[in-house]
Amino acid sequence: MLGKRIVVGAGLVGILAVVSALVGALSSLEGQQSAPLLLIQQDKVIRFNTVTGEGVQVGTATGQIRGVSIVNFKFSEAPSGLPDITFDNRAGITDFDGDQIIFHNVGTGRFVVPPLIDETAPLTNQVFGATPIPCPGFGGACSGVGGPLQGTYEVVATSGKYVSRYPIGTKFPYRGIAYNPSSPPADPNDFGAVYVEVQATPIN
Repeated sequence: MLGKRIVVGAGLVGILAVVSALVGALSSLEGQQSAPLLLIQQDKVIRFNTVTGEGVQVGTATGQIRGVSIVNFKFSEAPSGLPDITFDNRAGITDFDGDQIIFHNVGTGRFVVPPLIDETAPLTNQVFGATPIPCPGFGGACSGVGGPLQGTYEVVATSGKYVSRYPIGTKFPYRGIAYNPSSPPADPNDFGAVYVEVQATPIN
């Protein structure tokens, strides 16, 4: 009987240890969770002038603001030079009710230079391109152009429900990633995608 009690007691101790470890792991994961999001935006670049840095992207937004997104963007070479860039964009979203909101999106970013090379593939079939630098001055065939972005989404125009929800001038921090495919193997007129996360807590 004493032996059984010892075995049962040891089993309970083991179970408690496992539960404690799981709780600790979950608490750790909760601490790593991202801040609440206002919206996630996923767009396709449909036009990009590699000389002026101007273009258009379209897609969808999900989250607290849901609908179709359109962005008029302009990338510029940063004062420090490439691969650093700045941008000045207008992002508009239209929802199911026809209500609209427009954000002034500004910030900084950098091209990923040099791109990651796949040693198992030929130079003409590299996912991110084979050249060591992106388009010089945004012109010509080049490595895939893109990288991380960060900045703000400032409310500049609203209609419908958004008038009361998001006062003009409210700014939200955001980060994103934009990437256009390389040429070759893509055609110079083939464009890439953009993924954006806008945080829900305003900064002013």
